[in-house]
Amino acid sequence: MNNSNQEIIDFFSKLVNEFGILEIPEEVFLKMDKEYGELLKKEFTQSRMFKLPQFEIDFFNWLKEEDRLVWNDLWTEGDESYTVSMEFLPLLLEKDGRGFPICDLQTVDNYYFLPQLLIDKESDVMVEAAKVRFMEKKGLTPNQLLALEIHYGGIDIWHFAYKHNIQLSDAKAAVASLVEDQVLVHLTEAEHLAPILEL
Repeated sequence: MNNSNQEIIDFFSKLVNEFGILEIPEEVFLKMDKEYGELLKKEFTQSRMFKLPQFEIDFFNWLKEEDRLVWNDLWTEGDESYTVSMEFLPLLLEKDGRGFPICDLQTVDNYYFLPQLLIDKESDVMVEAAKVRFMEKKGLTPNQLLALEIHYGGIDIWHFAYKHNIQLSDAKAAVASLVEDQVLVHLTEAEHLAPILEL
């Protein structure tokens, strides 16, 4: 490990609290990049947990109000520490609004989508049309916007709605429409999503 990396590790080691959880101040988190996340993920094998940054905590507070059943599947009432595995740190450092992936729900339907769940021919037409409209600074429908987001990477419906300030009911209606139009496959069970997530 070079000196620069060691200095980074030393700095972040001081941010591990008495419970072994890495707490990164918001102003530091916002300056970090994905490479920091990979380095820290490898280094902090004992604590293996970090507290979500404030912007993601804000999202989960919104989720608690908007879809309590989903929030209950992820967290427990009274324990709102919002700590997750270090595995997710590089994802959160992308800072693209996709956030902590909600893809392993056990008591309610999952709404997590990856590019592999777009049906090739049908989705290609929609995504290309959405790209053209976006480049021409024309508005996109929730369906077009969702197809475009999925095209660029995994996203759950809750982060999608929050990121684009779309009503959750409208976001779920976009999913239903894309499925009906045979543009998207919707896997609602965690065990059906798991093999795709591992690819």
